Amino acid sequence: MIFAIVPVKRFENSKSRLAPLLSLQQRRTLSELMLDDTLATLAASGCFAQVLVVTGDLHAKEIASRRGAKVLFQESDAGVNSAVALADAHSARAGAQATVVVPQDLPLMNAADIAGVCALAKDGPCVALCPSTRFDGTNILLRRPPAAIATHYDNNSYENHIRAAKEAGLAVQVINSKNLMFDLDTPDDAKELASMPDARIAAKQTASFVKSALSGASR
Repeated sequence: MIFAIVPVKRFENSKSRLAPLLSLQQRRTLSELMLDDTLATLAASGCFAQVLVVTGDLHAKEIASRRGAKVLFQESDAGVNSAVALADAHSARAGAQATVVVPQDLPLMNAADIAGVCALAKDGPCVALCPSTRFDGTNILLRRPPAAIATHYDNNSYENHIRAAKEAGLAVQVINSKNLMFDLDTPDDAKELASMPDARIAAKQTASFVKSALSGASR
């Protein structure tokens, strides 16, 4: 059994780096659409026994429930590591053999990409990860077993996760996927997404909203 873990900030706290382009209400809407698109992709992959959404946002809880995900509710945003730790404890109790931590801001990620990640869990204990385009963050983190390593998000998590896996004596696989490496985090990311052909984008609602918002801002 493989579980997906999707940490979700309160929507009003999400995507603050996009403030030069998007208003607070627009960033809230974007976060809602990103979560809905992400959960749709995870479900379409057919890889997961459970999809866990860890959040303190009531609207995120509604979206997750509608998409058939299990919600682990936190009263306040305590960071990604805290959210994943909560999901790790649940995964251990539920008998998961592996987990995949997936952020909600990977608009190019499709079901085949996720299936490819999950296939890496078949060969015993391991850690597999995909870096961000800037090689400072971790966009995908597969751990078998779920407690193979603690997570080290923020502060150059990509290198920190590789280091933790090696210190634990685990095989480390780096996933080089352009789809999974692209995240929607900065104004430049939003502009790049808006310029992409629709056929390349999995998160259709997200992309449509970004393209519309940027088109309106340029008038």
